[in-house]
Amino acid sequence: MKYSALFLSTALAALSATAQEKKDSVPEDDYTNLQELVITTQKKVVKSDGAKLTYDMDEDTSSKGQSVLDALKKVPMVTVDGQDQIRVQGSTGFKIYVNGKEEPMLTANAAQILKSMPAEAVSKIEVITEPGAKYDAEGTGGIINLITERTQRKDGYTATISANLGAANVGAGAYGRMKYGNVTADANFNYANNGLRKQTQYTEQNSYNFESDEAYHLHSTMKQKFGFDYYGGNVNLSWEPSKTDLFTFAGNVYGIKAGLHNLAFQSETFSRAGNIVQEYSQNMNGDLSNIGASGNVGYKHQFNEKGHNLQMAYAFNYGKSGMTLNYHTLPGLNTDMLPDYSKNSTTDYTREHTATVDYTNPLDGGKHTLEAGLKGIFRRNNANSGEYLGDDPTSLIPVEDNTSVTRQIQDIYAAYLSYSATFGKIAVKAGLRYEHTFMGMDFLNGEMPDYRRHLNDVVPNAALTWMFGPATNLRLAYQMRISRPGLSQMNPYRFQIIQNEVRMGNPDLESERHNKITLTYSNYGRVFGGNISLDASQANNTIEEYSYFEGNTRFQTYENMGHKQRMALTGFLNANLSNNFSVGVNGTVHYTRITSPANHLSNHGWNGEYGANINYTAPANIKISAYGGHSTGDIHLQGRFYGWYYYGVGFTRGFLKDEALKLTLNTQNFLTKYTHFHGYTRTDSNYLSFRNKSVNWNVSLSISWTFGKLSDQVKKTGGNIKNDDQVAGSKKDGIGL
Repeated sequence: MKYSALFLSTALAALSATAQEKKDSVPEDDYTNLQELVITTQKKVVKSDGAKLTYDMDEDTSSKGQSVLDALKKVPMVTVDGQDQIRVQGSTGFKIYVNGKEEPMLTANAAQILKSMPAEAVSKIEVITEPGAKYDAEGTGGIINLITERTQRKDGYTATISANLGAANVGAGAYGRMKYGNVTADANFNYANNGLRKQTQYTEQNSYNFESDEAYHLHSTMKQKFGFDYYGGNVNLSWEPSKTDLFTFAGNVYGIKAGLHNLAFQSETFSRAGNIVQEYSQNMNGDLSNIGASGNVGYKHQFNEKGHNLQMAYAFNYGKSGMTLNYHTLPGLNTDMLPDYSKNSTTDYTREHTATVDYTNPLDGGKHTLEAGLKGIFRRNNANSGEYLGDDPTSLIPVEDNTSVTRQIQDIYAAYLSYSATFGKIAVKAGLRYEHTFMGMDFLNGEMPDYRRHLNDVVPNAALTWMFGPATNLRLAYQMRISRPGLSQMNPYRFQIIQNEVRMGNPDLESERHNKITLTYSNYGRVFGGNISLDASQANNTIEEYSYFEGNTRFQTYENMGHKQRMALTGFLNANLSNNFSVGVNGTVHYTRITSPANHLSNHGWNGEYGANINYTAPANIKISAYGGHSTGDIHLQGRFYGWYYYGVGFTRGFLKDEALKLTLNTQNFLTKYTHFHGYTRTDSNYLSFRNKSVNWNVSLSISWTFGKLSDQVKKTGGNIKNDDQVAGSKKDGIGL
């Protein structure tokens, strides 16, 4: 909690008086015996300025021993549903950055990777809801930026090692940071696995084909259990050879290996008259894998005037993800046409080169600021998919008409110009970004023709802020965002997860365009702080997932078929009631309307979510954190998903000097064994409902030890002060964005 100026003045006056009394009564050599004046404050877990929200993971003791996906459930404006699908402001079209740089594999496989990644690997989570012209236009919901860097203000080194043991996973991590003169480096490594209790999920599904009398009702159940191993590490290095030049380097690597065990599937098909016409079961097993690596280098030149700089950066990202499912069909009723053994296999590769140049020039003492930049992104993605059938698992034969080898090409050339200024209590910001996209897909087998396409997007944004005072403002903002289709959405391969259900992509998809207007009121006082915003968004060509039947097989695919309007009221409030007690609450109410006139489809409705965090420091310096939240679900074109909830309590106690040794006990969803989630899809010709339950409770114990030696630098005059402890990775200045 912030102290008032009066309090600080009184404290300093008391200190001065104490020092004067000692000066009058003791020799000068005894000044070293003076006691330190220590002012204890409690940092905020959540901060926001209306355009960006920051969730401080280091201050949230309840995140110890959890995954990053669990931590995201507590972040305002981010929801994670019962199937681990992440949404930002209700949208699945968002980008994930790490230390200000995009990680394509994280965006494409977010739930799978973040579920395995330990929360200790991340120091802060930023949710950027108004990215502005400087950021890529892609990502309709905004940007989630995971910050793994910690700061250090003195020369020397520090390191932390940690380990946790829990029902959901066990893991260990190590973090080290070194600063010597103009060189700063840090490294982080984490490992986790869920060998003690593998993740388990049960699903029940009922589908009705209104156009078929013979295969009218399909009822199926599936149980799946899988275990994983996760490893991840990153390194950041900065070198400042002079006060005007800065060089940075960063590297990141992660990997996940998951084994699917005991997948059991059962299916029953009934006629319209209620007679059973087919019954069978399948045993399944398989493997999932994700590997990613990235590296980037940056250079920044600072001109004489503060904030006047030129930045250049280059980054490379590589990713590989694969999934293999093996099926064994057991004898049943009317199963002669089903293969005894089959296999589905798919492997995706992503390769991305990015080069940027950014220029910032403050004018008139910083009252006006011009920003401009160029960016090139060059992506080459490959997908290899195939289906194999046979009477013996060792001699499966590929199905020629369901084997796909594709290459996706996507080159993006972007330029932006941004202007911001302050006029007394009024602040304005406006920007324009142009993006030319050259995209295409090559079908390296089969008869489907290759295609190429050129897209041109002009993306404006603007914001007007009225500052009532230093901590109170009203902000009106407009922005356009686009969402390009991903490789999995465009891949035409027919992936059959279970019998009678096929998923496939659509290579003819176009980019979405979203327009959004937001009005935000923010007020951050010494005790209470928060904001409330009202926004309206609209898009005419949204990519929607839809289903249809051919015979008794249900197909799921994608098409630019949606017209979407949405209004939302969002707010959060933090209350620092004392140095030891703080409370945070947040919530959102949405009204969504989606139509598809060409397909005679429409849906609308209300939904929302809310959450709360409580942090309290009890006697004996025991830190207690409690959190919880609930969502009413979400609307989509052909149906809706219903609500889910979560909660947890954590206890942390520090030992030794400066709490170098910490013990944390965490519990999550501990009152029930299962978390439930359900939803439905409906059209004129079919209806599908599903229910699933998963084991999400967890109890974990974590321990961490911080050690190191820090030494003060020689004091320098104000003209030589350098805040180079904050430049590693350049998250402050945004090199490479």
